[in-house]
Amino acid sequence: DERTRGEEAYFTTSRFGLYWSGFGEPKPYVQAYRRPLPDILNGLTESGWRLDRLVEPQPLAEMQTVSARLHAELSHSPAFICVRALG
Repeated sequence: DERTRGEEAYFTTSRFGLYWSGFGEPKPYVQAYRRPLPDILNGLTESGWRLDRLVEPQPLAEMQTVSARLHAELSHSPAFICVRALG
C-alpha cells in the first residue's frame, strides 16, 4: 500500500516505518527496509547461506470477515516475503 511502497524506484533500497494496528494500544512502530528481491537473495548466497525456501504468504479466506479491504489489498499486492536460509 502507499504506506510501504514509498517514493523511491523499485530497485532502490530504502528504509521506512509505520504504526501497526491490530495489536492493541499503544500501536507498535515498526521499521523495515524495502529491497529488490535480487538484493535479498544474492546477499544471502554471497554471505555463504543457501536458500532453502521462499514463501509469499497469502491472506486466509477468513480474513475477509475481519477486513475485506485489507484482504483484497494483500491479495493484489503482497506485503511480506519469508526466506528460510541455511548456513
